[in-house]
Amino acid sequence: MRALVPVVPFAGRVVGLVIGVVVSAGAMGSARAERPLHGSVGFGGALLTTGAEGDRLRLDASFDLKLRSRYGLLAAWRAFDADHRGLVTAGLAYEGAAARPRLVLDLHADLGVDLDHTRPVLGGGIRATLMVVGPTALVLDSGALLVVDGVDGTRLQLQTALSVAARW
Repeated sequence: MRALVPVVPFAGRVVGLVIGVVVSAGAMGSARAERPLHGSVGFGGALLTTGAEGDRLRLDASFDLKLRSRYGLLAAWRAFDADHRGLVTAGLAYEGAAARPRLVLDLHADLGVDLDHTRPVLGGGIRATLMVVGPTALVLDSGALLVVDGVDGTRLQLQTALSVAARW
């Protein structure tokens, strides 16, 4: 350290500052709060903007569960009604942002099957959950789902669903 002092007169202060930042960062990382088990189950309406194959208003049901982390599972029955059996999907959810307990923003990636045509489905989207009163929440889920059905039958289904959910 003495060899650096003639070359860099403030070397001692820089080293002290670096040590202080490292110690502070370590202390902040160890103070992480325990995340409880949380999730939701909801039901509502969906609007299909593309890939509707006829009517655009459908129903949507979903269930998500996060096991003490920002990562979790999401299962959904999307875009179904009396004339359409809809899409069943399951996938991973990541809590990208939150102002807990009132607002949660999740990103999700899904794989599943189109029940009408028995074709594979893959996609993803963003999901916002807003707590209203007690365990009641509003869930706005927007996503893009690709139904793979050969060269001519493949379709991109863009949809937005608004659901009432119970959240814990």
